[in-house]
Amino acid sequence: MSGIYLRDKVQELYDLVGKRGLYVNTNHDVFVNAKSINAGQSQQYKFSLLNPKGKAYASPMLLATLTSLLNHGTMLITGAPGIGKTTGAELAGHFFTGTPLDEILESTIQGHPQQTEEKMIARFHTGKLVKDGEEHVLPRKFLTSKVKLIDEINRLDPDKWSIILRLIDTGKATYGDTLLEAATGPLFATANYTDAGTFEMPPPGLDRFDVAAVVTSPQPWDLSRIYSRSDEKLNGGLQKLLEIPEELKLSDDDFAQIRKEISGLPKAGNLDTSLNFVLATIRFSEAASDDVTRMTKGNAWASSDIQGLHFTNHPSVYTKNELSVRTARAIQRYARALAWFSGDYQVSEAHVNTIFPYATWHKLQPSEKALQEKPKFANDRIAFARFVLEKISGEWATMKGQNELKVYGSTLNAILDDTDATLMELIQKNAGLREIVSKSGQTPLYAVVSNAIKTICNWDNPYALVLAKSLETGYNARMMKQ
Repeated sequence: MSGIYLRDKVQELYDLVGKRGLYVNTNHDVFVNAKSINAGQSQQYKFSLLNPKGKAYASPMLLATLTSLLNHGTMLITGAPGIGKTTGAELAGHFFTGTPLDEILESTIQGHPQQTEEKMIARFHTGKLVKDGEEHVLPRKFLTSKVKLIDEINRLDPDKWSIILRLIDTGKATYGDTLLEAATGPLFATANYTDAGTFEMPPPGLDRFDVAAVVTSPQPWDLSRIYSRSDEKLNGGLQKLLEIPEELKLSDDDFAQIRKEISGLPKAGNLDTSLNFVLATIRFSEAASDDVTRMTKGNAWASSDIQGLHFTNHPSVYTKNELSVRTARAIQRYARALAWFSGDYQVSEAHVNTIFPYATWHKLQPSEKALQEKPKFANDRIAFARFVLEKISGEWATMKGQNELKVYGSTLNAILDDTDATLMELIQKNAGLREIVSKSGQTPLYAVVSNAIKTICNWDNPYALVLAKSLETGYNARMMKQ
């Protein structure tokens, strides 16, 4: 089957859920090929108008769709009670994987403090255990179902999180001495806003979710479409609405092909470099250390409130914490899936920027500086994540022409060329370097690298320290080979 045909099937399934009135929500917050406008007396209200052939999506259903297409995609869905968090996950799981809704309901874990490992993951075969003393493990339906749903996960007390962390992260779980592997497919979790019966979700748990969406109540004009659907509590009819047209059903081979196409999409230009710059900026912490190796928020564990810091207006100061490698991989993975779903033939910066807020808002914590500038960031964390990305993107745009970047690039090339041909050519073209090398009393490579580190660090930017550290690492790696 061609990729276009499979993409068409996925897009038709996505549209089908809305056409049947099963999940109606035009709270569109993801736009492909659109222009943004600001309105209001203070220009604080943002709207997006699509260009021709542009598309608009509601993030909860779009991200649920992308999560369903991946091997072990994980998604957190938050919002107030009764507005479609669980329903959206159930419907996406049903229509895209073909798993019957009854099976999804049977395998769902209900979050509450009394939940146990035996109810969630597996149990021993009682008969064999009593009769033969054999610890034969029987997985629960939650593990064997393609669609795994944890409803109201923030009602699980902290002790239960240790049970599911590995499962969310790797698709594996341990019961007794037996390692169990979950069926391939998406894992969704819903969480209501904080109330008397909820627990704070631990950062390691939040970090395990690739993406997260906030479900908002339907717009007034959506209610008429919802009312027009037959009320199954009065007269049934839900089963017919859940029927998947035969021509739209996705087989295991279809999923394998879709994932192959998603993973095979090429990246545009310096996409990895720009994403690395974003992550390096967020992780930077001047308060952590004077050693560049430890200048990260993860190492500012005792206090970040230190006086006399230099970089007080850098984008890094707007977040309290950094992002994990797990998050970086998730951004790349979902950007690829979005590009495929949108019908694009390469992964661009636009795809990464679209996914970034939904892969990070539930993990990034706004600093006091961020909340002072805009108190609403305490509530609208997606807007906060976009704000951070915009700040960093602005920084990236202004530094592209920096001479220090050219010094870094030429020096790194010299380090990587074991023949020293690049090094010699660099020295011959630069009279200043020739003089430095002749006076240094060190090897030419040492003289060039040490000079480059000093030159780069004269640039008043935290990223200069990262580049200088990169040269140190590259040079030392070459020396160790010798």
